[in-house]
Amino acid sequence: MNEVRKFEVKSQEDVWFYEKQLNLFDVLDFFPPDAIESKTGEHGKPLTIETDLGWSFDTDIERGKFCFRKKSKSSDGTGKWVQASGLKAGDRIVIEKTGDRTYRLSKEST
Repeated sequence: MNEVRKFEVKSQEDVWFYEKQLNLFDVLDFFPPDAIESKTGEHGKPLTIETDLGWSFDTDIERGKFCFRKKSKSSDGTGKWVQASGLKAGDRIVIEKTGDRTYRLSKEST
């Protein structure tokens, strides 16, 4: 069975925040340490994030913000995924580890 981490979307304000960035601070141990940007600013080794919307993106994790670097709403990243998925209060964001450096990002509706 694959490992899974979930984030509950408690309010529409959360949706707005997730459009800006998906904070990974509480689940950093779920990702390889070398995927995190170095203290000197060198990008981490990329992860592949496959989405439930049929597209994927490669990204590392920004140090300081502890979120996926790819977070734009206009290109493949977490911001675009939040908007396109129709995320709303009461949903859950699910990140499932599917391989060494591959994860699946999906929405779980309640």
